[in-house]
Amino acid sequence: MARVSKEKQEEIRRLIIHTAVEMFSEKGFDSTTMKQIAREVGIGDATIYKYFSSKDKLIFGYYGLRAEEAVESFTQESDLERYSLQEKIQLLIDIYLENLLPDREFVADSLQMIMQSPSVLFEDVTPVRKEFVGLIHDMLTEAEKSGEIEKSSFTAYTAKLTNDFILAILLYWVKDDSDEFSNTTQLVDMSLSLGIEILKTGIVSKMTDLVGFFVKAHLFKFMGSDFLNKMILAKSFSR
Repeated sequence: MARVSKEKQEEIRRLIIHTAVEMFSEKGFDSTTMKQIAREVGIGDATIYKYFSSKDKLIFGYYGLRAEEAVESFTQESDLERYSLQEKIQLLIDIYLENLLPDREFVADSLQMIMQSPSVLFEDVTPVRKEFVGLIHDMLTEAEKSGEIEKSSFTAYTAKLTNDFILAILLYWVKDDSDEFSNTTQLVDMSLSLGIEILKTGIVSKMTDLVGFFVKAHLFKFMGSDFLNKMILAKSFSR
């Protein structure tokens, strides 16, 4: 039996996702089986499980694929170096939502299922998180180097927080019935403006420095020498 190349595997993976979304939209999630999806794609009943272990994984695979496509489109945008940090994040959000637009009804239904799932905060959302967090981290780092925003020791956390912001925007967007999603556009613009201004002030790092100074310079003084002696004594007994 001929070995399937990585390129062919990727082609099949994408075909499975697209086919599943079409069938979920037409027949409903519960009424569609993995076997039906496999046969529609033209692969063996068991082969589909080499790509996705369940229908739930297929849904998360869809969002991961759309995230991959959004990142690819973003990186191919011309003159990105001329964009401000806010414009870059805005562009990424616009591309992502545009990619999801043809499947908006499916997106709304699947998001409702995802938010009811106990795994929503764990490994199942990793494909989306990995795709966006890395790119956002690069944006923040470049903005720090150029002096657009203050340098911070919390850049990695800010990238994850920004990714969560994008997911929150997605949840708002699927419910937005305003003309051409103008409410979503306004919400993104105002939220990003506020967020960028906070990053420019470096207030997060300054607050952290203040807390660190307070702990190092005053905490033990407030606790007193008796507390330190008790800690030392307790440690000696624990050995």
